[in-house]
Amino acid sequence: MLKRTPLTFGMIATLVGVLIFTGCKEKTISKADPSETNRVIDSASLSQILALDKQAKGSVFVLTKDYPELKHLQNRVILLPPLSQDLSINFDEYLHKDYMGPINILLPSYYVGIRASVILKCFPGYKGFTFTELSDNYVLYHSDKKR
Repeated sequence: MLKRTPLTFGMIATLVGVLIFTGCKEKTISKADPSETNRVIDSASLSQILALDKQAKGSVFVLTKDYPELKHLQNRVILLPPLSQDLSINFDEYLHKDYMGPINILLPSYYVGIRASVILKCFPGYKGFTFTELSDNYVLYHSDKKR
């Protein structure tokens, strides 16, 4: 039979605490979006981004994935983590308050709607975004207007 000692009670309390904490922690972890797995940039979108990079000096490109094909862009690149399925983000990690010059935000076409709104709100220094469909797979949001 188990003796009732403070050490035994402490071990049981610690075990229960660890189990509760682990259970709560798993519920707060947001699931990665399966659409993000193996996402690659198509040739039509790639050629338009590269052309835009050559002609638009001093602009900023925002990407939600680190594409090897876009490693050598001449303009500034901001890399944002892809959104999770539940759209939960650390706003401080995504937020860019200031106007940095003309901005081009490359997003997968399935971001159009609420996902794109979440990304655009992370750039409050800009207004009047225009939308261009680069291909069936990618869209580009552009603004050169300071708020």
